[in-house]
Amino acid sequence: MEMQDIYAAQQEAFLALVTEEPDRAGIRVPACPEWTVHDVLAHVFGLAHDAVTGSIPQLDLLEQWRDDGVAGARDAMTGAQVARSSGRSVEELASDWRALLRDLSPMLSGAVPFPEPSLFGLNAVLVSDLAVHDQDVRGALGAPRDPFNPGLPLALATYGFGVDYRIRQLGLPALALRYEDRERVLGAGDPGATVSADRFELVRALSGRRSRRQLLDYDWEGDPEPYLAILPAYGERHDPLDD
Repeated sequence: MEMQDIYAAQQEAFLALVTEEPDRAGIRVPACPEWTVHDVLAHVFGLAHDAVTGSIPQLDLLEQWRDDGVAGARDAMTGAQVARSSGRSVEELASDWRALLRDLSPMLSGAVPFPEPSLFGLNAVLVSDLAVHDQDVRGALGAPRDPFNPGLPLALATYGFGVDYRIRQLGLPALALRYEDRERVLGAGDPGATVSADRFELVRALSGRRSRRQLLDYDWEGDPEPYLAILPAYGERHDPLDD
């Protein structure tokens, strides 16, 4: 599937989930404990809107793991996305997000550039972010996992790129991710450790949806300790999350 088609499919699956019972929009989302289902919808719509209108601040997201200024600017951006849609209904947000796809799709495909300021790899960021938040909301609503989520492979590659960067910056030995019948090596040289889990679990881990204890419960070869703090994209999660 092309990137714009992956995004469109994820969008419809997400909207089917949140519009089926809009009265549940106030349910808290354990994966994003400060947000409700409505807030997550406001964020994914708001991020797409900001991408199309060139309203995203210039952020080097690769540095958010060690630069509090970047992390703070990221949180301010997402907080503003949630705040500006706080008084709007689920139906209104769903309608506007669907309408936005006309302008967003050619940007996702690369046929039209995103307006500046933009983010490095913004099309991959949009698809990966939506794939992760889809499962966040499914977990909050007690809905089953979507085994056909087409964004998961790209989400693993996107979050894995960030881990690769952190490993190289710290001068650590490479880390191998083993899932299904594949292996992805992050960093340079021979792996110092290998972690095995299915792709779904690895995406949840790298996107910060699993605690250190849960990470240790994966199948490890070698010493996991050097990698535990840098696997999650947004810092370590302290409470376990089962979804």
